[in-house]
Amino acid sequence: MTKTQLLIVEDDQALARMLCSVLELRGYRVVMALDRDSALLALQANPQLRCVIQDLGLPPMPNSLEAGLETMREILKLSPSVKIIVLTGRGKQEAALQAIKEGAFDFFEKPVAVDMLVNAIERSLLFANAEQTMQGEGLYPIHFNSSLEEDGLKATKDSFEAQLVRRVLVEAEYNVKTASERLGLRRENLYYLIRKHGIELDRAGDFAEV
Repeated sequence: MTKTQLLIVEDDQALARMLCSVLELRGYRVVMALDRDSALLALQANPQLRCVIQDLGLPPMPNSLEAGLETMREILKLSPSVKIIVLTGRGKQEAALQAIKEGAFDFFEKPVAVDMLVNAIERSLLFANAEQTMQGEGLYPIHFNSSLEEDGLKATKDSFEAQLVRRVLVEAEYNVKTASERLGLRRENLYYLIRKHGIELDRAGDFAEV
């Protein structure tokens, strides 16, 4: 019986294929992406994906963190409940810690032992299952970082509000009626928050009303 699907985002094709083969032998169905755009397309085409294994050094700047971190942000924006396990080069723990601050679930230096990676995947799926149960009870875990000294209380509140609205919309499959009910808001108030926080309408298509 095949286990839940995984997404591997790695621009080194040889390494990506090796990881795919090893994890498939462990019973996982694996999707592979070589860059940010193909990763987002894979996530949209496979909404059941629950864990992403991602390199931080991605095109067009494989020697920089920015492309990898931006890819991670976009993945979490598209699917807030997905768990991301980051892979880094040796001696780049600082980069991995930055990824953790921005929402990554775990990180490993390359090369990573398969058993360690599988254990991390299983932990991530346990967390995902627990969060799914919580959502059924109306609880939505939110991850964000904010410095009160730099950002102030209002910015922290806005960050929390934006993530909560985006997450509920995603989980409600952008059905405005359902999302409004879960948030305890009138629909016009939800539309106001969507505009306020710049949530992209084209990503959701036309918001469903019923």
